[in-house]
Amino acid sequence: MTESSMIHQFSGIHVFGEMYGVSSEDLNNLELLTNLLKAGIERSGATLCSLQEKQFSPSGLTLLGLLSESHASIHTYPEEGALFFDAFTCGERCNPSLISDVLLEGLKPKHHDLQIISRGYKYGRAQEISKKLKQEKH
Repeated sequence: MTESSMIHQFSGIHVFGEMYGVSSEDLNNLELLTNLLKAGIERSGATLCSLQEKQFSPSGLTLLGLLSESHASIHTYPEEGALFFDAFTCGERCNPSLISDVLLEGLKPKHHDLQIISRGYKYGRAQEISKKLKQEKH
């Protein structure tokens, strides 16, 4: 398998879940969340193509990062002190769990529930990588 086909193979890692007990101020802070998402994407090794943002009234926001490798998103619910998080990267070059790590470090939720799954062809290394990431998280 060539390096190019490994980067663009039909497999990847999907990290998604919720974070609870986050300050409503942080969950409404577009600049903070944008900086955390960008830092997480950089740490993961993914390439940010563009960032779409939507601030809701009276509160809450959505950030969507379009990645060369797929996507990363945050949806906040300040009135609940919670957010949804989702990141998927194709291939083996990136580690989307590092995006969630940056969010956890920056937002310090009281608790969280994140899941890591492999997707795509079973012959890809995504299953092996996602198993390793799950073990590291526990």
